[in-house]
Amino acid sequence: MEGLVENTAALPKSTMREALKISLPIMISQFVVMIGGFVSNLLLSRVDATTFAAGLLINSVQMLLMTVVFGMLFALSPLIGHVKGEGREPERIGHLFSAALVVAMLLCVPTIIALLFMGPILTALHQPPELVSACIGFFRIYVYSLPAVGIISVCVQLLLGILKQALVLLYSLCSLLLTTLLGYLLIFGKLGLPALGLDGLAWAQSITAWAAALVLGGFVLTHGSHRPYGLLAMRGEPVRQGVTRIVKVGLPISVQMGNEILSFFVTTVMVGWLGIAALNVQQVATRYLLLLVIPIVGLSQAATVVSSRHFGGGRLGAVKQVGDAYTRMGVVYSLIVLAAFALAPSLFVRVFVADTPENAGIYHTLSIILVLIAIGQIFDAARNTLTGALRGLQDTKFPMKVSMILIWPVGVPLAYVMGFTLDWGLVGITVAHDIVMVIGAAILWQRWRNRFPRHG
Repeated sequence: MEGLVENTAALPKSTMREALKISLPIMISQFVVMIGGFVSNLLLSRVDATTFAAGLLINSVQMLLMTVVFGMLFALSPLIGHVKGEGREPERIGHLFSAALVVAMLLCVPTIIALLFMGPILTALHQPPELVSACIGFFRIYVYSLPAVGIISVCVQLLLGILKQALVLLYSLCSLLLTTLLGYLLIFGKLGLPALGLDGLAWAQSITAWAAALVLGGFVLTHGSHRPYGLLAMRGEPVRQGVTRIVKVGLPISVQMGNEILSFFVTTVMVGWLGIAALNVQQVATRYLLLLVIPIVGLSQAATVVSSRHFGGGRLGAVKQVGDAYTRMGVVYSLIVLAAFALAPSLFVRVFVADTPENAGIYHTLSIILVLIAIGQIFDAARNTLTGALRGLQDTKFPMKVSMILIWPVGVPLAYVMGFTLDWGLVGITVAHDIVMVIGAAILWQRWRNRFPRHG
């Protein structure tokens, strides 16, 4: 991994400015999405304990839905970027857009079925009956929004692919405001509306989704700059080929995302074996980890789009320069976070844990865990941005295979050995995670270098 943390001053300033200009709106959009989930949970917490708990469970299901099911649509932006980079036959963007809509609607079918059977699924997972009942009511309403969610996902990926990321940010902000307003009115029954509780949030999200799909879809289809694409030109063979390309590039992305979410769940179960105290420490650490990951997600998506454009134009030197720039930005950001956690851990710990004698053990452990997480995040940032850059080259199977091999035959057994066999507890599990991140980053960095033998 030598050269990964070289001075960023060696990169052209134009590349750094471009990276910030493209990635910053995407990063803010991700923050807005996270804030939306937080606000929804805050509103539900004012209803009752069961509603609040159901809201947290529903959030987890929705996150799984967006990352695994509709994660396949992440292939659209690099495919469009590749066409834009080639600079010819813009109507191929329309074929890809139409194909993505077909894929989105097909994905909705099994997803709707799964949500309608969420009651038996949650019961099989031994969830409390009152929690299951609340979730059933929510998802019976929420399923109506899934086609709209699919349309929105396609439109967002199109806008990212043609570098109109500021519009994605605007959509995220408007969606947050409308969902919050409708949620408040329908959950608590304001302005003469019925107080629907959790069902009110379901209606708020569904109404917002369809409003966003209509507005965003209308803009995408009618804006003058999009006319050369012929976005709804449903020509049989080109659309069929587009579906094939989206599935070929997108399926490994979806599998990788699902694999990593599942591994996170397994790790949480292992931490639960250590007891409530360890689980509480893990919960706090996870909150900070999610905050750390969001900017990296923005960098990764930006790296995907920009590298796909240069790749489409045959500018391999520029592709390597962009990938290196985004990776170094992610590493530098993570080093800053590490310095903050290492130099002032109490500043972050006391947000969730009072600095009292009875909390001394948890306080000390959490301080160590935060530093270990930040160390691992340096390599995870490199891994994620390199994965994004490789997606721009339509290289999605290799990162998926690396993820699956490192997590299951290596990561989970190593976490068990270090956490339980060596009796290092939560510290051992976290160190095992860091080791996997180091290996993964090194493998992907070598893969990235091998793609450009003449530009090493």
